[in-house]
Amino acid sequence: MVWLFQLLGLLLCHSFIGYKEILTTFRYLHYNDELSNMEMEVLFMNLLQKPTYWVATAITLALLALGLNSLFPDLVTLRVNLLIIGFILALAAFSIALSQRLHDEASNGALSLTTFGLSLALLIITNSMDASWDSLILAGSVFTAVSLFLGIFVLLPLLAKKTTAICFVLFHFASIITAVTSIEPPNAPASWLATNLWAYYFRHYLTFAYLNNAYHFYSPEPGPPVLLWSKIQYEDGTFRWFKIPNRTESPIQMHYQRMLSVTESTNVASSQTPDNWEEKLQRRNLAGLANQPQITPLNRSMSQSYMFKEPADYSKRMLASYALYLTKKFAHPADKPNINIDNIKIYRVTHSIITPTDMSRGENALDPTLYYPYFMGSFDKNGNLIDPNDAFLYFLLPITRNANPNEPSVLNHSLDIHAGDVKIVPAKEGGN
Repeated sequence: MVWLFQLLGLLLCHSFIGYKEILTTFRYLHYNDELSNMEMEVLFMNLLQKPTYWVATAITLALLALGLNSLFPDLVTLRVNLLIIGFILALAAFSIALSQRLHDEASNGALSLTTFGLSLALLIITNSMDASWDSLILAGSVFTAVSLFLGIFVLLPLLAKKTTAICFVLFHFASIITAVTSIEPPNAPASWLATNLWAYYFRHYLTFAYLNNAYHFYSPEPGPPVLLWSKIQYEDGTFRWFKIPNRTESPIQMHYQRMLSVTESTNVASSQTPDNWEEKLQRRNLAGLANQPQITPLNRSMSQSYMFKEPADYSKRMLASYALYLTKKFAHPADKPNINIDNIKIYRVTHSIITPTDMSRGENALDPTLYYPYFMGSFDKNGNLIDPNDAFLYFLLPITRNANPNEPSVLNHSLDIHAGDVKIVPAKEGGN
């Protein structure tokens, strides 16, 4: 029975590629029962060290997954398993080919052929994914392009390889320079050349490599951090708040800083001016006055960009994805597995940095009035925005102190009122 398992292993590893050599090996094993373990190991290693078998098997599995996606889209688990196995086999083929090239056991042509096979497998794998797997599709597309470039790169002469590598290094550092210099310094315009180079040539590379935010943040002054506060409402009326980043839940300071990068993805502002701005602002203020308790109206003397912060399409997708994540993480209240989520309200909160003057006076850097919440919408359990026409959507919900100097500690907390955490206390009946 040993030879039967050996045959199955060969078929799994190599599919139908190289079938003549596999059958030859099988017959040799079957009719030579006294074959030593060392000789058997050499036979199998000779087969396993051929990267073309591995990459061809990966392509075969990817094609099967592509067929399942077209004919049987509901078989997601099987398709995902085929894609994972195919991806691993394709990487194994490239690893073997690269190792053989480094040890002068193969030519550049063999390595290039394997790399082209890897790019083909990745291309098929990418097209076998559901449209909703946008992050994986983006990663697969990039890996496909990189492997295709490597397949061409290994065929270039040495001088061309060095020139290409130097050009990429120069491109990388030039993009970082534009990320720094395209931001307006205090009381001066940004460089016209840097701004245009960033917008037309380097922006997409910097965004994909996530280098924009880091170099923008310290150029020329760090801006206020962005937080995400979410109220998760359950069907039985209970709720919980989830806030990121959270100092009390971060084990180390670096964890807190890294979580700021997550929230920053929701802070890409839309470049479009809202339609019917005066009508939007009036609806928001009237809705605030009609609410009980009332939500502080916004003064028309404020700038539009301060009162209203509609995110760009990218940030809207990130918010929907984040809402869907919350529905998975907090699907039920504690000890109530039968109660589901009703809705999730998400607020993007800008934490204004305290001024040196206020700090010298002993003011608290975490004072509630330094937080500026903007309502990002209510989402259902599937991560969909419930009401795109909500009067408060993308508007500021200010947190201010009571104008009465005798009660300076009393806050007008529009966020808590909007979220439903502040209720009206009914008047007592039968009073004087």
